[in-house]
Amino acid sequence: MRERMMRYLRYLLPMKWWFLLAILSGVIAAGASGMGIPFMIYKVFPVVFDPSKMPEAVSEFMAARVDPANLKNVLLLLACAVMPVVFVIRGVAMWLNAVLVSYVGMKILEHIRMDVFRKLQSLPLSFLERQQKGDLISRVITDTQNVQTMITQVSNDIIKQPLTAVSAIGVLVYMMYEQGTMGMMLTNIGFAALALAPIIICGKRIANRSRKAQKGLGDITSVVQESLASQREIRSYGLEQRQIDELSKGTDKYCKDQLKAVKYQQILVPVMETVTALALANMLVQGRAMGMTLTDFLGIAGALFFAFDSMKRAGIAFNKLNQAQASLERLDAILSEPDTMPDPELPQPIGRVEGRISFRNVNFSYEEGKPILKNIQVEIPAGQVVALVGPSGAGKTTFASLIPRFYDATSGAVLIDGVDVKDVAKTELRRHLALVSQHAMLFRQSIKENIRIGRPQAEDEEVLQAAREASVFSFLDDQPQGIDTVLGDAGGGLSGGQRQRVAIARAFLKDAPILILDEATAALDAESEEKIQHELEHLVKGRTTLIVAHRFSSIRVADRILVFSHGEIVGDGTHSKLYSSCPLYRELYDKQGI
Repeated sequence: MRERMMRYLRYLLPMKWWFLLAILSGVIAAGASGMGIPFMIYKVFPVVFDPSKMPEAVSEFMAARVDPANLKNVLLLLACAVMPVVFVIRGVAMWLNAVLVSYVGMKILEHIRMDVFRKLQSLPLSFLERQQKGDLISRVITDTQNVQTMITQVSNDIIKQPLTAVSAIGVLVYMMYEQGTMGMMLTNIGFAALALAPIIICGKRIANRSRKAQKGLGDITSVVQESLASQREIRSYGLEQRQIDELSKGTDKYCKDQLKAVKYQQILVPVMETVTALALANMLVQGRAMGMTLTDFLGIAGALFFAFDSMKRAGIAFNKLNQAQASLERLDAILSEPDTMPDPELPQPIGRVEGRISFRNVNFSYEEGKPILKNIQVEIPAGQVVALVGPSGAGKTTFASLIPRFYDATSGAVLIDGVDVKDVAKTELRRHLALVSQHAMLFRQSIKENIRIGRPQAEDEEVLQAAREASVFSFLDDQPQGIDTVLGDAGGGLSGGQRQRVAIARAFLKDAPILILDEATAALDAESEEKIQHELEHLVKGRTTLIVAHRFSSIRVADRILVFSHGEIVGDGTHSKLYSSCPLYRELYDKQGI
C-alpha cells in the first residue's frame, strides 16, 4: 500500500507550492482551533470577569496605563477585539485551505485521468478486448476521483488534524501542569489509546469491502453501457426486463458491499464520541475532587474536545485512505500493464511506401496453444487488390490486422516494402494505411470534421473533394446544416450506407498507399451495397488493398483471392482458377448463388 501510494504522490510535485500553502493555511487554522479557542476560555475570559486573575506582568502594565475604575471595561473591549481576530484568522485559514486543496485536487485529477486514458490508448487491442468496457469507464472516471481525494483531501487531513490535536494537547498539558493535575492527563492518554483501536481494526475490512464495491460499480457501468449500445437487439428480442433485472441485481450487490464499507467507516464516529464523553466525565469527576474552578474546567474541557475531535477526523481520513486502496489497485492494473507491442528503441524510417506486403512464416495465436494463423507465407505486390475469403473464424481479419500492428505475429515477420513492421514506429506505420471497417465509427462532430479525421491538417477544399469522391454530397441536402451538421453518438442521424460513405471519404482524404476494407459492406442491404461498390472501386485504384469479405459480390474488383481455412491459406489465385481447383472456395461461392 505504501509503495503504491508513493507512486501517486508524484502527481503533487507540479503543484507542491500550492499544496504547501494549503497545508500552511491548514496549520494556522489548526493552531487557532486547538490553541487559540481553549486559551481564550482558560486565560482571557476569566480576567474579564475578575481582573485580579491577570498575570502579575500584565497587571503592572495595565495599572500604569488604565484608570482602575475603567479596567473592567477596557478588559472587556480587549477580549471582544481578540475574539473576532482569532475566529477571523481561523475562518480565513480554513477557507484558503479548502479552496487551495480543491484547486490542487482538480489539477491532480486531470493529470491522473489523462495518464490512465493515455495508457489505454497505447495498450494492445488484446488487453482492451479482455476487459469490460463499463469497468474501464468506471476506472477512468470513479477510481481516478477516489485517488484524487486520497492525495489531496486525505493528505491534507492527515497533516492538519494531527497538528490540531497536538496543539490542543500542548495547551492541555500546559493547563494541567499549571493546575497540578498531571494524573488526569495520564488518564486521558488511556482514553486516547482506546479511541485509536477502531481505526486499526477496521482499516483492512474497509479496504476489502471497498474493493468489492468498486468492482461492482464497474459491473453496473458495463450493464448500462451495453444496454444503451444495444437497444435495437434488446427491444427486438424483448430483453428489456432481463436488462433491468441484471442492473437491479448488480446495483443491489453494490449497495450491500458499499453499505458494509460505510458501516466500518462510520463506526469510528460513535466510538470517538463515546470516548470523548467518557474522558470529559472522568475529567469532571477528577476536577471537582481537586477543587477546580468552572473557568479552569471549561478551558481544559475545550482543549480536550478539540484534541479528540481532531483524532476523530484524522481517523476518518485514515479510513478514506483504506477505501482508496481499492481504487489504487484498479488503476495500477492499467498503469502497470506492460506494453507487449512497444515501438522499437531506434525506429526505422519507412520513407515513401509503395505498398508491397510480405508475410514470412507467420504464426499467430490469441491464447497459447490455440493458433489462429499457421505458417502463413505470402507476397502481395504493390498496387494489387487482394480479397480474403473463408468461413467465419478462419483468420481473415487477424491476417489483415497484423499489417497495421493491431496485433503482433507470435512468430515470423510481416514486412512492408521489405521493412519489418516491428521495426517501424506504430504512428509512422499507420500513417501509410487506411481502414474502412464494417461498423464505421463516427464521432460527435460535424460530417466535415469526421471526414477530416483521415488527414487532420487537410484544407476544407480537400475535405470537400474527398466527400465528392465518396458521394457524400448525395445525402447532404437532407441534413440541417449540410456537411457542417453535427452527428449524434456513433453517427446518429445517418443511415448505415451514409456512415460508410463518410468512412470511405476519410480513406480518400488520407490517400494512403495501403487500404484495408474489413467487411466494409457487410452491414448494408443489397441496394446500399451496390451503390457503395462504385465508390470502393474508385478508392482501391492504385493502392495495395486487402478486402476481407463474406459476400462474394464485394470482391469483384479483386485481382487475386486468398482462401482461408482454420488459419491456413488453402487457395490462392483468381476466381476462375480457384473455382476449378479449390473445393472450399467453390462451396462458399455456390452457397451465395452468384
